[in-house]
Amino acid sequence: MGRTEGRATDSDFGRYLDARWGDLVGGLEGEGVPADDARLAVAETLLASRRSWSRRVRDEQVDVSLWAEVRERAGLPTRPGEAVPHGVRPFDPRDAPEVWLARAEERRSARRRRSAFRGLAWLAVAVALAAGWAWWAARPAPHEVREEANPLPVIWYAEGELHLEEVVVELPAVVEFAAWGSGAAARLSSGQVVQVDSDGDVHEVDDAPATLDDPADPPPFLALGPYDVVVQSAPVPGGGWVHLLDSSRRESVLDGVRLSESGRRAIVVCTADFSCGQPRTIFEADGTIRLR
Repeated sequence: MGRTEGRATDSDFGRYLDARWGDLVGGLEGEGVPADDARLAVAETLLASRRSWSRRVRDEQVDVSLWAEVRERAGLPTRPGEAVPHGVRPFDPRDAPEVWLARAEERRSARRRRSAFRGLAWLAVAVALAAGWAWWAARPAPHEVREEANPLPVIWYAEGELHLEEVVVELPAVVEFAAWGSGAAARLSSGQVVQVDSDGDVHEVDDAPATLDDPADPPPFLALGPYDVVVQSAPVPGGGWVHLLDSSRRESVLDGVRLSESGRRAIVVCTADFSCGQPRTIFEADGTIRLR
């Protein structure tokens, strides 16, 4: 597979591969991760980010958030705020990432096939025992759901949980999400897209909604203080926007979306006519929340 054929069509993704592949792999190897395991961990993490790359580059400091995900996938402890080490090793055409991206894709496809096979096997057992209906009724819910009123006017995500209007759904490894009808759509790190109903039911869908793949651009938020940064924005049902602010740093040193070191995170709700309320400090999840 040639470099042009093996790369995502997004040139930014290809340039990032050239610039950071050696550093990502070398950084893991420098902490004792075996060479093949390090390359596969990096490839699987990048593959999971491929479709949402433009969104991640726009909304995150990719070197920070991606390095945390790579370390976690390789079994290393994450280091909040730490970026991909630079200058570990130069790009080596003999150690190009394409073959490892292809292997990661094969592993992902195999996992999906195994998951489908397990589902068919369970169904066959249920039919053979003439108790399919009982098995479906008695099986444990795949995602824990609890009733909890949302204190914010929009859906949000923190610490592996998606907060809808009336329920909180345990949903690890969410890469991005968006409101969809009365619930939400979410893309997981595996690449799977799921629909989360308003009652917390989670099920896979074939096609992602436009709100997930092509979110609307938020209007500018002009009432910023000298050290305020707009981290993320999300539309409010019925009109208007919510802006997530961080008051601890300037934009040039903004860290990952999931992180907030010592600064104050707050939200500001603006109506459709651009009138905005007072900032509300985020105490939930220590302020480390996401709106998208």
